[in-house]
Amino acid sequence: MSTQVKRKPLLSTNNAKTIKGEKLGYITYILYMSSYKANSKRINLCPNASKGCAESCLVGSGFGGMYTNVMKGRMEKSEYFLSDREAFLYQLKGEIEKALIKHKDNAIVTIRLNGTTDIAWEKFNVFDGKNIFEIFPSVQFYDYTKNWLRFDRELPKNYYLTFSRSETNHSKCIELLNRGINVAMVFDKIPSTFEGFEVINADTDDLRFLDKRGTICGLKYKKMTGKGADNSKAFSSGFAIRTESIEDRLINLKKKISKKNLVLSN
Repeated sequence: MSTQVKRKPLLSTNNAKTIKGEKLGYITYILYMSSYKANSKRINLCPNASKGCAESCLVGSGFGGMYTNVMKGRMEKSEYFLSDREAFLYQLKGEIEKALIKHKDNAIVTIRLNGTTDIAWEKFNVFDGKNIFEIFPSVQFYDYTKNWLRFDRELPKNYYLTFSRSETNHSKCIELLNRGINVAMVFDKIPSTFEGFEVINADTDDLRFLDKRGTICGLKYKKMTGKGADNSKAFSSGFAIRTESIEDRLINLKKKISKKNLVLSN
């Protein structure tokens, strides 16, 4: 007789940023797994991650960087997802159902499935031909993604995506911003504007689906805390943006304009 493995919860509300949404009446359940190729099968769960992104991943910041048991738990979830996807998704469905019952009268439940991954969850139609979003049409799901092709497909109406900048997709970011799609960018210090677009402080909460469209969601770089972490790579790679360089470009631009006006006046 086989013994059924007792699985730990997939979703968590223990996140310093997502809890900021509680003041607005929302509670966010988030799924954290090991990112990129950190699994026994070496399957890339962040298929569009750049080198700079992989080296500066949030999986190495906060609790994920400080506690080995947290890292181990995330790894176990990835292994579960890769080895038995259908069971994983049915457990996820059950946890969302419980969350909706628990918070029925005290908060609006929102779900973020890619806490530290970039998986296209909309393609897994295991619930009698439906995906997880279609099973819960009244629940707001949201995520960040580096896969710009997802914005060219029709997404579930209750699934909001914010594009995420890296050092290799900047031109695509500008293109998407001009289409009214929001883009998250990491800075050392969040500016008010960047390359002609308004920048909002996206660190005040994680409720990206409430943001004004066509804006940059500015995020301050979160330092990795794990052993041997090298935070300089985030900026040397170009993954994160130094605001000082923005100021320098503006100063140089003003100098060029002044010089050009002086030549024209003569």
